[in-house]
Amino acid sequence: MEIPIVSRLMRMEPSLAVLLVVTIGAVAIVGFVGVVTTPVGILVGDSYWEYVSAFHGLGATVFLVGSTIAVYLAWRLYVGEIRAFKDLKVMAAFSTVMSAFTIAFGNWIYIAYRGTGGPRSYFLETPGLETIHETFFEFKEFIALFTLPMFLVSTFILWRYGDSLAKNKEARAAASLPLLLGWVFLIMAYTLGAAITKLRGVG
Repeated sequence: MEIPIVSRLMRMEPSLAVLLVVTIGAVAIVGFVGVVTTPVGILVGDSYWEYVSAFHGLGATVFLVGSTIAVYLAWRLYVGEIRAFKDLKVMAAFSTVMSAFTIAFGNWIYIAYRGTGGPRSYFLETPGLETIHETFFEFKEFIALFTLPMFLVSTFILWRYGDSLAKNKEARAAASLPLLLGWVFLIMAYTLGAAITKLRGVG
């Protein structure tokens, strides 16, 4: 039995307009609530590194939103039902840029993480937390680096071969699967990063 609303949703494809609305809307809502309920000094902090961390977190969130739309479009390409192919190309490129941006700020924060009195020292010197550094942060830091080559490969294939990919199942897989892998790596890094921030942030 086919349900009209569900069937219609299954056929819909997100567009760049959807990305714009979701991203701006999410940032606006979070920003408004944060500014209204919390003084900036508490919300961001008064440390140089806390501002860098804020940019890293914001970039990672925008990256997550954009790459999620890209992955859905890539799935549509993989099954041969893509209609918004131009949007997929743009979203893949956008995700690649945001990956580079997020990694750059992440590596910048790593300086503070390993610094004297930083989270690394705290984890290694606190009984019971020694494994967090290697299990959480080191794994998170390196798995995040894999997002860039994955999204870059897909972006290159999509822009290089264009609409001709739709005619070949193997070519569609070659363009789609790296996006999915990159997204999985991003989810893992994003989740671990949020957990580490809760345990011990930079500052």
